[in-house]
Amino acid sequence: MQPDPFATHHRRILDELATLSERGGAFALCVVVHCSGSTYRKPGALALVRADGSRLGVISGGCLESELETLAAAALREDRPRVALFDTRGDDDLVFGSGSGCRGQMQVLLLPVAAGARHPLCEALLSAERTQRILKAALVTSGPRVGSGFLWSGGIETELPPRCEAARAFRGRAPGEYPLDSGGTCAVVAFPPSPQVMFIGAGPEAPALIDIANRLGWRTIAADHREGLLAARVAAAGRAICARPAEALAAIGDQRLDACIVMTHTASNDREALAALARRADPFIGLLGPPARRDELLAELDPGARASLTPRLHAPVGIRLGGHGPEMLALSICAELQRFFAERSEL
Repeated sequence: MQPDPFATHHRRILDELATLSERGGAFALCVVVHCSGSTYRKPGALALVRADGSRLGVISGGCLESELETLAAAALREDRPRVALFDTRGDDDLVFGSGSGCRGQMQVLLLPVAAGARHPLCEALLSAERTQRILKAALVTSGPRVGSGFLWSGGIETELPPRCEAARAFRGRAPGEYPLDSGGTCAVVAFPPSPQVMFIGAGPEAPALIDIANRLGWRTIAADHREGLLAARVAAAGRAICARPAEALAAIGDQRLDACIVMTHTASNDREALAALARRADPFIGLLGPPARRDELLAELDPGARASLTPRLHAPVGIRLGGHGPEMLALSICAELQRFFAERSEL
């Protein structure tokens, strides 16, 4: 699957970051580290400005990008991290500034990466995405050591030079901005990996589901035992597994899933999928079909399986948006998934 050149989601930015790192190209990594008021992007959002001035990623609806590119180019020339402050809270901004009208303040850390160099934050972001782990960062945003700090992921701690021991104390803090005893400020930012979703069943809604999920930057796995349908409807999935539900879930082993949608349109296959999912710990299980069908399927499972599934089961899956057909169903399912992912990231 070729990446969408206009996509600016987390996964797309990291794909480009990996490419630039492999090719040894110079660039500035732009990280939204703190926001207050109304802002288009939130802490953890990423953008890249290449050495030729081209950019991938956005921090606003288009009103702040030109200034971001200018400041990132300056950081690259000086080879020095800096923090850009975008303040659109005042009335003057509507006339003399960006004119965004967002009424918020955003801090963006600009980290220059010279040609052929490797930056620890870039490496940690790519590693966290590969291993599907959350990366937590404490980044100095003002004072003499801007850009320094510490990173934590999967029990591994990484230091960002120059050393700022005081930043290490924020490992257990919630995302936000904190004062440093030595002066200056430190922003704690969390970078969750791209969501991974499995679709069990290649029904008529599968192509639209895969398309929307890909556009949002989710990692997708699709499974169906019917090889023809699998090839015709889910070819764009990140991974396709030709197997019955239980075999497909066994094939991914202990791989993390953020959500699994059961949509085989066959009662026996749905029941098989639910029984297998009851033995896993995936936090979101969606089931297609009306409430009566859900209740019938659950009644056929043993009490232990029902107890395991009930807190995680969303059935019928999808937000009620109105409308009919496979595309509308796919939209409603992805809308509920996005709401779930966003709520989890705020915990």
